[in-house]
Amino acid sequence: MHSGGAGTAESTWIGPAQGEGASTLRRDAARNRDKILAAARAAFDEEGVDVGVEVIAQRAGVGVGTLYRRFPTKDLLIEAVVDEVLLAVLSAAQEALRNATPADGLTEYLTAVGWLQFEHAGCQTRLWNNTHSDIRDRIEEASRKLLSRAQSAGAARPELVTEDLVVLFWSLRGVIEATSTVSPEAWLRHLELLLSSLVPSDRPLLHPPLTADQVRQAKVVTTLSDASGST
Repeated sequence: MHSGGAGTAESTWIGPAQGEGASTLRRDAARNRDKILAAARAAFDEEGVDVGVEVIAQRAGVGVGTLYRRFPTKDLLIEAVVDEVLLAVLSAAQEALRNATPADGLTEYLTAVGWLQFEHAGCQTRLWNNTHSDIRDRIEEASRKLLSRAQSAGAARPELVTEDLVVLFWSLRGVIEATSTVSPEAWLRHLELLLSSLVPSDRPLLHPPLTADQVRQAKVVTTLSDASGST
């Protein structure tokens, strides 16, 4: 009886070598995931999200099977890369909120987002779409605070709403896409024009802003249009 009990204990015990092997596998899996994300990010920046997973796997130095083990669908891989960009947007907003000058903080934020859209132009079709996530909610809240601070300081038009900033980002996307092969940084001039339009003026804006619901509807239409254009 005693020897049988010992045998059972031995069969369920995981020795140091086994534990180290599992840890190595986890480290390898994490490294492969990081390599795939880095390769996907670079491929999307250069060729857009329509680039094939075979190309991404080759750039990452892994097999297609390894890629699919980490990301079972291409959409999940795209979402992971877009989430990285969105986290950078959120970080820029949080950094701008620490700027003691509200006007400079808003300008700093909008400029940082412009650069992120420019540097990750291939992801723009997914960046401001209708996908809901905690990151997007936090970006919206930070954007609202940045605009409100600037308005309270008299540095931004009082009639502006957060939805106006969303439209601003959409317009930057259009300029970046239209001029990327002609004058890659033409969007910076467009941003300057947009920033100057945010400053308080005796001339009121004659047309109402989009409502939050209209922005959501526009995002749905844009998402569907981008999806049909990539097929």
